[in-house]
Amino acid sequence: MLPIMLISIFITVLSGLYGFYLVFFERRHSVKERLIQTRQSGVVASNEEVEAEKGNKLSLWLKKFNKDLETSKYYLNVQSKLLQAYIKMKPLEFFEISLAVGLTTSLSLYFISGSLLFFSIGFFVGYKVPEVILEIVRKKRVRKLNSQLPQALGLLANGLRAGYSFPQAMAVIMKEMEAPIADEFGKVLRENAYGKPMEAALVDFSKRTDDEDLDMFITTLLIQMNVGGDLAEILDTISSTIRERVKLRGEIRTLTAQNRMSAWVVGIMPFALALLTYKASPDQAFAFINNPIGMIMAIAAAVLMVIGVVALIRIVNIKV
Repeated sequence: MLPIMLISIFITVLSGLYGFYLVFFERRHSVKERLIQTRQSGVVASNEEVEAEKGNKLSLWLKKFNKDLETSKYYLNVQSKLLQAYIKMKPLEFFEISLAVGLTTSLSLYFISGSLLFFSIGFFVGYKVPEVILEIVRKKRVRKLNSQLPQALGLLANGLRAGYSFPQAMAVIMKEMEAPIADEFGKVLRENAYGKPMEAALVDFSKRTDDEDLDMFITTLLIQMNVGGDLAEILDTISSTIRERVKLRGEIRTLTAQNRMSAWVVGIMPFALALLTYKASPDQAFAFINNPIGMIMAIAAAVLMVIGVVALIRIVNIKV
């Protein structure tokens, strides 16, 4: 028990020191990088700049760790999901939160059960909890944006018929509609005002949202910008198509609500029964955990539960 506690304390302290470094010294290192680039371009650095370039081995190691993490697939995936969920947080901060939740959960389960298996399971489950919450927030925002899209395209088509330019019609959507679609169209207009071409801003909009209907709208819009045509009529057609798809998705979610609830029940019930058993008879619960046969039965039940939940999710996940 003592080695596990020491390792956990060490990881917690190391995570705290790393968070302290990010808060107080990350900006200083970015300044140092700019100073180095300025010196390499031919500008002579002052004595203060030269002193700022000096760092210890720990800061260099942390800097290398940051660069390796920023180029990893995990970092890019979290960054994309944070943008889609409209959560103003750095991927490194999200990684630290996940690590802290994992350590807290693993230590709590270890002190309750005294089992290394539960320590490992607790860390894995706790580490994944922020990702699950992020995915729920992301899907909720994307779903709401998708439901607002037909109305936004209708406003855009009516604005073009009224004589507005395309950016002016997008400004009407930003003013008249609610978030999240108003925020996204507003961001496209701001990027275009700062000098980014409208085509590039629309492509970034598509990448941020990760929505099939929006991809269809932007692809059609980019083609129309190159070949020409009646954009208002095209937008009406797309709006009608998307409206029917949204309606169909709503009907499917209504018809599959019972199966989705069954998946939640199947996933939560074993943990609820285990908690009730522990509250009613702790000795019996610990005897089951410490017994090899009981441990094998628990692992087999967990595997079967995961298979059942995955099967139910795949059954109700009907793509339109």
